[in-house]
Amino acid sequence: MSTRALYSFIGETAADSWNVYKHSDGYPTGAAETLQDAVKYFAWQLPRYEPDEFAAAFIAAGKASYFLRAALAKTAKEKANALMFTAVGEYKSQGGNLRMMPQGAPLKVAGTNCGDIEYRYEIYQGNDGGLRVKAYGVNAWGDKPKQTLLLDCPIAEFTPDNADVKELES
Repeated sequence: MSTRALYSFIGETAADSWNVYKHSDGYPTGAAETLQDAVKYFAWQLPRYEPDEFAAAFIAAGKASYFLRAALAKTAKEKANALMFTAVGEYKSQGGNLRMMPQGAPLKVAGTNCGDIEYRYEIYQGNDGGLRVKAYGVNAWGDKPKQTLLLDCPIAEFTPDNADVKELES
């Protein structure tokens, strides 16, 4: 089953903030992997941060994730396994995984557009100019969505190696 998530790329105003829905791999280690790929391969070099550009970079990283895995593979078997999940591979699973959501308050957007999310992430520029990420556990069903803050850290520290949900919740 897929782990769905809503990512909010926060700007200085609500009009400069963007929401993106990701249908799968929304658990913290999957989120960290896609965010790190966006930083490394698709976004403006930090400290430059523009929320709309970073949202686009995140979508590109998510859409290209299996191609990236194939390109970075150390063995032919790893490459073949990654390519099976691309749009041209056996499982043809890349299409439709990410999409833009309406702008607005993330929990409201989740409640009306993607109420089945389990996680929510806010990506924003901290006072020091560095990028940060907040991760929330979410129950967006019903009239009163609920969320629990799991972490707030520099994006450089939010990697697949240290984003295990068990660590975050303790």
